[in-house]
Amino acid sequence: MSNESTAGPSGTESPQPHALIRGLTNDQRDLVSVSAILLVVVVVAALASGGTFLQPGNLVNVLQQNVVLFVLAIAQFIVVLTSGIDLSVGAVVALSSVLFVGYLDFGVLPALLIAVAGGALVGLVNGLMVVLIRLPSFVATLGAMQIVYSIAKLFTGGAALHASLGGAPIPDAVTGFYDRSVLALPYPTLVFVAVFIAALVYLRSSVGYFLYAIGSNDRAARFAGLPAGKLRVGAYVVASAITAIGGVLFAARVSYGDPQAGLWLPLDTIAAVSIGGASLTGGRGTILATVLGVLIIAILNNTMNLIGISPTLQPAIKGLIIILTVFLYSRRGS
Repeated sequence: MSNESTAGPSGTESPQPHALIRGLTNDQRDLVSVSAILLVVVVVAALASGGTFLQPGNLVNVLQQNVVLFVLAIAQFIVVLTSGIDLSVGAVVALSSVLFVGYLDFGVLPALLIAVAGGALVGLVNGLMVVLIRLPSFVATLGAMQIVYSIAKLFTGGAALHASLGGAPIPDAVTGFYDRSVLALPYPTLVFVAVFIAALVYLRSSVGYFLYAIGSNDRAARFAGLPAGKLRVGAYVVASAITAIGGVLFAARVSYGDPQAGLWLPLDTIAAVSIGGASLTGGRGTILATVLGVLIIAILNNTMNLIGISPTLQPAIKGLIIILTVFLYSRRGS
């Protein structure tokens, strides 16, 4: 007798929970898994902090402090989907933050466009190195990271920019950006929602489906006639442009441009994508699961601060949790 079902109230057989899980797609299973992990993390955080974690002020603080990571994780996911890794995301944050602040003399919108264009240019170079020169993405973006950090430091003379290149102070529209809201939703959160929706539309389009195909089997995609090289370069450009938006958000949060910002952001974004169940070999994952992965990391960081764990130990604890989570994904199988 099969152990996959039991008799229901009417005498018909009803599937067991594990059978239902096996009936889901890979992406749906990943979403269920990361949601379960998030629920456990929230419960542990609430208990460990004595309820402090669940206070509205703290929850808002968690979201506000991690808006940049939310945006960057979406960018990293797009690259990972094509079987790549982008280690230059932190450097793009640094570059876009100094470009934005440096060119505020021209106005907020022109400075924003310049910053995003600078980020997109880095993505174009990354994509061309991967596609034309055939460098591994790890090597290409690692080299780009060092070069972009150097460019950002040369642009500012190595110091943070607290005013535009013309000497004008940073306007209130920028310094007060994190304090403003619409219908109780802070401006930074609205920016993240806009980026999330735009990325979702991008990946639900024919281009997005092609990226999944390229990440799953690049050779088969090429035999099918897909312009794999162009699509992959485009993904790097889109991802770096999104990262630049994160850099502008960073500048608005701290009220200056930092040529050394974002050193740890590449690792955090990769961790978020991994916890979200996306395959680092490409072709699998969802943006929503990646966002939930960011939430898990954000809650871990916040909880460790609330209960007073030493900053020296926090990276080790977070690293162990990330390794365990990804290990469990690998043991679960597809």
